[in-house]
Amino acid sequence: MKPIDKKNVFFQYIDRLNAPLEVFMLEETPSGAGVSPHWHYYLEMLYILKGDLQAQCDNDFYMLHPGDLILFYPQAVHSMHRAPESKEDVEYFVIMIDLNFLNITNEYRTRFSKLFRIAYQQNPDYIHFRRTELQELPILQLLSHSLEEKRTHSYGYDVLICSNIASLLTYLMRCLQKKGVDTDTIITAPDDCDASIYSISKYIEQHCGEPLRVHELAQMCGMSYSYFAKLFRETYNQSCKEYIEFTRINKATDLLLFTNQDLTYISQETGFADCSHLIRTFKKWKGMTPKQWKKTLK
Repeated sequence: MKPIDKKNVFFQYIDRLNAPLEVFMLEETPSGAGVSPHWHYYLEMLYILKGDLQAQCDNDFYMLHPGDLILFYPQAVHSMHRAPESKEDVEYFVIMIDLNFLNITNEYRTRFSKLFRIAYQQNPDYIHFRRTELQELPILQLLSHSLEEKRTHSYGYDVLICSNIASLLTYLMRCLQKKGVDTDTIITAPDDCDASIYSISKYIEQHCGEPLRVHELAQMCGMSYSYFAKLFRETYNQSCKEYIEFTRINKATDLLLFTNQDLTYISQETGFADCSHLIRTFKKWKGMTPKQWKKTLK
């Protein structure tokens, strides 16, 4: 494998609201072309079931064997190809998730987002977890269960998959600790992003039912509007306004799913100006009205 030519890297667009997570199997035969260098806003994990796979993250190279796992943090440029000397097809699990969708505390979302990126910067080998490190852990069971839940699409499948992914990431964090990585220091160390930019997302989630103005959130972080907007997009891969809408729509879908409240009540609870504003915004994100969306669940 050669160093990545940045001119040939493509951005993989994924609809982050309607497809916040993906679980699937890939198989590559000797005639397959592999997966070319690309990047996206998701955290991605590969787990090898059969054959040998060559992977690349930025300009670091990895040879993966059955039972190995590699993790690509959000925005990492990566590619993968069947090893030329491998005499059999390659099969591997793929999990991709928008960490904002992970149903855990904001603190742990921040930890996962930061830990693997900085650990990779310290030592590229830290994103490669070998079979000997994982053999006592229920990695294959969690992946197989997630794949089955995604296939059957039964009620609450995404909740169970998110729980499995949170478990997987926690096990990988423990593996890093066994390698001698001081995860606490990494998590609390100063980063290229201000700590306040992480805490503001928690504030948005707790106060999404109230009026929220981007310039006021910037002031709360002690930043100018332009710097706050730039840093927020770099950290969360979307504008602050989009994040606020994303949070409100997620809360609205929960109320539609688990209550019998009307749209007027839901719009008031989720920070929309009125029922019409909720319907317009919901349709922008979901491609249909709340009423139409709820009918698809029956």
